[in-house]
Amino acid sequence: MADLSIQPISFSFRETNDVRIHLINAEPWFCLKDVCEVLTVDRTSRLLRELDRKGWANCHTLTEGGEQQLVYVNEPNLYRIIFRSNKPEAKQFQNWVFDDVLPTIRKTGKYEHPAHKPEAQEPLTADDTSHLASLIWGISNGFRFERSWSNAIWHALRYAVGVSSPQHFGVSHIPILAKECQRIYSFTNALKEVMYDAEKQAVRRVLKNREDADAVVSEMKQLLDETNQSHNLLLTNTLARWQQADIQHFLQRH
Repeated sequence: MADLSIQPISFSFRETNDVRIHLINAEPWFCLKDVCEVLTVDRTSRLLRELDRKGWANCHTLTEGGEQQLVYVNEPNLYRIIFRSNKPEAKQFQNWVFDDVLPTIRKTGKYEHPAHKPEAQEPLTADDTSHLASLIWGISNGFRFERSWSNAIWHALRYAVGVSSPQHFGVSHIPILAKECQRIYSFTNALKEVMYDAEKQAVRRVLKNREDADAVVSEMKQLLDETNQSHNLLLTNTLARWQQADIQHFLQRH
């Protein structure tokens, strides 16, 4: 099947995983990346080779981070992937798709989340979305679990403006989104500072001064726990000049 350029609808499985879906010839096709994350199945070239080639397609997809080429699979291939999963939720996911999502799509031609009541408002432009994605990358970059941070930040932003998936952010949400990004930046900057200081002390004390490694690590953990308990991470850090400038660019829609 030829490459397609699409903007799929996203819906949530158990409010924890967004799965994008697109109608091709009036039939639902599911984003392979999202399905594999729900089912903890490796998304490899071998998996594609074992699927029906007529049942998957490359689609240029508009995402919050810009346009990406993603693979979508049809319903038969979806079930082939589900059967590969040993995760307890696999059966629940299959039943949910079969009993809820598919009947709704076939009845109305689209999927609507039960709680989804869209408001008439101006949506974010591609530039707005790109600036927001850049802010989120700047916040999460440098952490070991960068993807987990990024997903959690998107969740925090949705919570801050009261917009759940599959609703989209609007222009009226920009001030709240900017304020929430500033709050998260303040916290993560302070957290990174504590982490970097712990690294520097480990290099100096363990490697250079030959102190006991277990004792130093234990001390670092205790200091981090004490800092967390005192809530110093939340309010004491000032944003770097470039971070503040990025937030202002997003806020003023430059």
